[in-house]
This record gives sequence, structure tokens and C-alpha cells, in this order.
Amino acid sequence: MLKNFVDAIENGKERGVMKLQNKPRIILQLAILIAVIITVIRVTDPEAYCPLGGLLSFGSRFVNGASSCQMGETQMFLGLALIGGILLLGKLFCSYLCPIGTVTEWLGRWGRKFKIQLNRMPDWLDRVLRIFKYALLLPVLYYTSTSSELFCKTFDPYYAATTGFGRDTVFWWALIAVLVTVLGSLFIRQFWCKYLCPLGALSNLAVFAVFSFGTLIIYLVLYQAGIQISIFYLFILWVMGGFLLELMSMRGFVFPLFKIKRNPDSCTDCKLCDRICPYDINVSQADTVSHIDCTMCADCIFVCPVPDTLTIRKRNWKWAPAFATVLLTALALGFSSRYEFATLSANWGAGVDNPDLSRYETVLKTVKCYGSASSLERKVKRIKGIYGMDAYAKSHRVVLYYDPEEIDSYGIKKDIFTPFKSKIRSLGRNPPAKLEVVYLGVNHLIDNIDNNNFSRLLRQSKYIYGFETNFGEPVRVLVYYDPRKIRPAEIKELIESKEISYKTRSGEKQTVKLNFSADEGPDVLLEIDTQAFLQHIFTPYERKFKEYREYEEKNIRVYEFGMPGVGNLSLRRYLPHLTSHISDTEGILGLETFYPDRPVGWVYYDPVKVDTARIREILTMPQMTVHFRNGEVKQVKNPFTISGKSRVRTVEEVAESKKLVKEKIASILDLFEKKM
Repeated sequence: MLKNFVDAIENGKERGVMKLQNKPRIILQLAILIAVIITVIRVTDPEAYCPLGGLLSFGSRFVNGASSCQMGETQMFLGLALIGGILLLGKLFCSYLCPIGTVTEWLGRWGRKFKIQLNRMPDWLDRVLRIFKYALLLPVLYYTSTSSELFCKTFDPYYAATTGFGRDTVFWWALIAVLVTVLGSLFIRQFWCKYLCPLGALSNLAVFAVFSFGTLIIYLVLYQAGIQISIFYLFILWVMGGFLLELMSMRGFVFPLFKIKRNPDSCTDCKLCDRICPYDINVSQADTVSHIDCTMCADCIFVCPVPDTLTIRKRNWKWAPAFATVLLTALALGFSSRYEFATLSANWGAGVDNPDLSRYETVLKTVKCYGSASSLERKVKRIKGIYGMDAYAKSHRVVLYYDPEEIDSYGIKKDIFTPFKSKIRSLGRNPPAKLEVVYLGVNHLIDNIDNNNFSRLLRQSKYIYGFETNFGEPVRVLVYYDPRKIRPAEIKELIESKEISYKTRSGEKQTVKLNFSADEGPDVLLEIDTQAFLQHIFTPYERKFKEYREYEEKNIRVYEFGMPGVGNLSLRRYLPHLTSHISDTEGILGLETFYPDRPVGWVYYDPVKVDTARIREILTMPQMTVHFRNGEVKQVKNPFTISGKSRVRTVEEVAESKKLVKEKIASILDLFEKKM
């Protein structure tokens, strides 16, 4: 019977053996793939459970005092669980949870089924190729730690596949990585995992814990002693040491603590364990399986026909790896729900040496990752008296440390408040000649996410056309509406709605709980003509290039053209892209948008170097060439249209137009202040 079983394997029925044996692993692998598919369908964050990003965040926190962007407690605790699993039982994540590992393993079976996969890589070549994953690990460690951005997203095949080669990927790097991962797995067992995966290299450093943790402790001791050594040299040491240890030994020494043992007395030398091993390890020739590639999948234990021949530390614990994987993952998720790490911690100026600063704590929903936290940091650094900040992306909490002799909590609230104004709908073909302005004092209207929800609320009425906010306690809100169609009391009732439902860009319905309340008003202030409303609610944009300063204004011309809808937030966010696009053309000196009598764009240019026909051609191109801060250059769809009459003006004429509108708006604002 045993002979027939072995013959079945040799005749290419290995897939049947896998199907019948290690069901716990297959169930976990399928569960992860289903979760990934759901993530892609729902367009949610594919990095939400990334342990590599979590581990890299610890390096980022050490170097920058900030977590890697979008890496929070979940990823960080999962990273710790991954390391704990490696130290105890082995690389459990690679075996049970990694989507790339699962897909490449299953693709490898197809390669063996169609007999296109190599039986075994030559030993010398196998060892040499392993250097590539360490070569990839070095920039991943260094650039992520120093920039707080996940460098691996630029080429990660998982991230590329789940985001459709999203914005953070470098397309050709990611495409090559995907092709190499897929094709490599067909011809060579676990090609990506063995030779290219940075997480595989980092996991091996955990297996070599005596070396990697030992060097880390030495580095930290030297750092605390005041010997400032760049972390780059620690990473170089890890990468070189990890590769050399793998090259020379191909096995772990102390770790993992629990390894697979083989009883040579009961072993029949059937070699089923060798054939079933995803990494092609010769299990049948080892008394203790300490090979560096072993992921403790336990397939060999499940397939072994002789009881207690293959065990974990001489015990029949073949279910232990799957159980430990589930337990460690559950613990990581549990701890991440209870504990929160600061996404960014910083102090500056007098705060570095002043332990007696006061604390001001608030909730800003716009603080969602390192990028938004660092943006807030740049803002509060400019406020006199504030000397430190902790930001927590998960709860959106922000703690500011300030000197009460220089600023108080009211001053902090005022200085971090950002006024907001928005037209929330078009006035249509037959707009009312005048709009009425009502004042309300609204609580819990703090940041731009609140402003967006407030806009969605007001948009439920067809007769409300815009609103603006200014600092106050409560926040001072002006709402512009058609008094013939809606009453102020109805506006207040709308504002105090308990929830709002809307559709996201992907078409998904979203419901948000609200807690706005109007403690003051509604008080009708005055009427305003429609044209004045449009001029006031419009948010101008201005960007002059450095070449502009080299010119006398009399030698500059301004190309004016209609830009319908440019005042809307959905279009305004693309103005920096348009600015980047036109800046490539010699002779173009700047871009500005304004509302003299309609929404217009003004392109400042040197008429000697470029003419209006060329400017119009650039503005109406279907694709914009955009230069991003990270050095990438991408083609982005041009969302802007040009309409109406265009003309050429002087800088002086443009300045006079702006002056007239600003004087008109200033007089309106004066009326508002007198009435409120």
C-alpha cells in the first residue's frame, strides 16, 4: 500500500496529496486570499494588515520620530507577531498568511504538472541568487526609515496587483516584479520567496536573531553613549551579515526554538516529505529541520505515513503551527485595538529642554497618516508658544505642548483653525438675483472632514448655494440661500441632522454619524447680489515661477481665458498638476485663477518666447505631464476646459481687476462683521 502511495506521487499526483493532507494551512491560505479579493472589490487599503510595513515603522520611528505613512498599530503589532512566530516556530507568516507565497506556491504546482519546473536549482546558483533579496532589503530599510514612506510600494508585486499599479508604484519596476514573480514560480519553486522577497530577508535576520539583535543592542548602546553612527551602517551590517550567514550555513542556529525533528529509526525513507516540501528541502536527510527556508508549514508532518516519525520537538504537534498563526494574529489584532502608538512625535525650540509645558488635546479627523500629521506639524511650528506635538492617526487625537506664558488654549484653537468657504452647487440657468445670508454658531465643525460632511448636509437642499466658516466658539458659519424657497429655521434643522448618507466615487453608499448643533442663530444678516456671492465664495489660486522675478512687469503679458468650474474643490485640487504641466514650456511664468466677472485663468508669459496659440494648445492637451516631489513624472488626465472669450491683458490691467473685486468683497465682509 505504501509503495502504491509513493508511485502515485511519482506519477504526478502531488496535487491530490496536498488536497487531502494539510487542511488547516489550505483553509488559512484560502481565507487570506478571499480577504484580499474583498479588499480589492471594496477598494479599501491593501496595506491594512501589512506586517512588513509595521516592522519598518519601528525604524522610521527611531530615525524620524514618526511611523511610516499609513502604518498604524495593526501593522506594527502584526509585525511583532511575525517576529515572535519566527523565534518560536519559524516563518509562519510566509507559510500561512502571505498572499504572494500562497499564489506562487500554487502556480508552482501547475509548473510541475506541466513539467516545466526545474527539479532542483544547482546548489551554487541557489546560494548566489539569495543575495538579491538582501540587495532589495537595504533600500527598503533605509529609505523607509529616513523618509517615513514605504519604499517597497514602488515595486511590491502584491501592492501593484491589488491597487492596479496605483500611484505609489513605479510602473516598470512593479510590472517587472509581477512578471518575475509569476513566471519565476512556474519554473523554480518559490522563486520570489527565496531570492527576491525583502520580507523573506528580514525574516531570516530574525532567524539569525543572535546576530541581528546583538548588533542592534550594540548600536543602541553606542547611540545612547553619544556616538552618532548613521543607521545606514547598521542596515549594511545586517544585510551583509544576513547574506553571509545564509550563504555559509543555510540554516538557523538557536531559533526557532521549536523545530521539526525526524526519527531515523522509524523513517522508511519514502521521501514523501521531500516531495511535498514547498521549498524543496531534503527533510528525509535531516535529524532536525533547521534549513533557513523552512516555514514550518507542517506539510511534511501531515504527509508522513509513519506516526511520530516527523514531529515538532518530538511531540505530535502538527496542528501547532496553524494554531500558533491564528493565536498570534488574534493577539496582534487584540493589542492593536487597545493600544495606540503616536504616528508622529516631535518637539522643537524651547520644548526640547522644557519638561513643564502645558498640554492641549483635540481631535482632528484630517490626521489620518504620517503625511497629514507632518503637514499639521509644519503649521503648528509657526505658532509662537507651541513647542511639541504628538499625533495619533488611529484616533485622530492631537496633543500640543505649549508655554502658557506665551499662548493659551483659546489662542491655540484660533491659530490651528482653518477658515473654509465653498460653493456647494451651481446657480443654474435662471439664478435668483439676490441671495440671503444667515448666521449660525455651529459646534463640532473643526476640520476639513467636518467641512466636507457639512457641505454634504447643506447639499441636500436645492436652494442652498454656499457657506463659509470663521473661527469662534462656536464656529461662525454663514449660509447663502434663496429666501424664496427655504427658511432659516429649516436650514438649522438640516444642520442638526444626526447622520448623512452619500455615495463614494466607487459608487459605494456611505453613512456618517453627525453631531453638529447650532447654539447661535439663525440670524438673517443681509441680502447679497448673486455676482458678489460668486466673487466672494471663489477661492483664488496663484503660482508664479522663479523666472517671473527676473522680468519687468511691463514686458509680461497675461493670457486670460474662461475656466468653468475651477472654483469647485474637485477641480481646484488639480491646479498644482496644471501648474507643473505648463511650467515645462519656456516663456510661461505663472498661473492664476480669479473671478472678475466669471471664473477665469490667467497665464503669465513672455510674448517673445511663447505665443497665445501655443499656450492654448498646452492648456487643452488631453493629458498633463506632471512632475511629482518624489521625482516621478506621470501623465495625468486633464480635467480642465476652456470656454468663452479669451484675451491678452497687461499685468497692470489684471492687478486693477483684482483690486476692484477685493474692494467690493471687503465692503461685504465689513457689513457681515457689523451685523454679527
